[in-house]
Amino acid sequence: MGYEMSWIELLATLFTVACVWLAMKKHILNWPVALIAIVFSYALFYQNELFADSFLQIYFFVASAYGWWYWSRPNAMSDELPVTQLTNKERIIWLVILMLAWVAATYFTTHLNIWWPQFYPKPAAFPIADSFILVTSFLGQWLLAKKKLENWICWIIVNCTAVFVYYLKDLKLFSILYLVLLFIAIQGVIIWNKKTLKN
Repeated sequence: MGYEMSWIELLATLFTVACVWLAMKKHILNWPVALIAIVFSYALFYQNELFADSFLQIYFFVASAYGWWYWSRPNAMSDELPVTQLTNKERIIWLVILMLAWVAATYFTTHLNIWWPQFYPKPAAFPIADSFILVTSFLGQWLLAKKKLENWICWIIVNCTAVFVYYLKDLKLFSILYLVLLFIAIQGVIIWNKKTLKN
């Protein structure tokens, strides 16, 4: 691809693609594959000073472990929630929470190398954009669990931001991966919007 790609980036990308493909098939193996992808992604982000993204992987790891357990229950896949939308009031509340969390996360990540230099010897890279990815991903995951249409809007915004941040950090394969995830998120909002119209 015209740049020096690490094995960690390659493996994180391959396992993430496999995880998404298995998830689309509703196969339970998507969860253990996701856990492997998350471990490689954590290492990749930490090495590239994208500390907010590395923290996000810890959350994804716990959520994926829970998902694996949840899908392992008898009749788990029959517990279907309908797709719904947030009310205007809920949208405003979540937007305010998102903005406050973004400011807090940015402050936190910009001070990591000051507070814990033994663990974070270098300053965070792109702390404002990286923190935005963190908090918007948290919100997107929460709304996804609640089957809210707006979760896909969060993922579209996250993926657009990630494409540029990872490209600027010379993680070109990951940048392409998130471009693919962007198109999946666009498909998601189209499909789920049809479901909300049915409901």
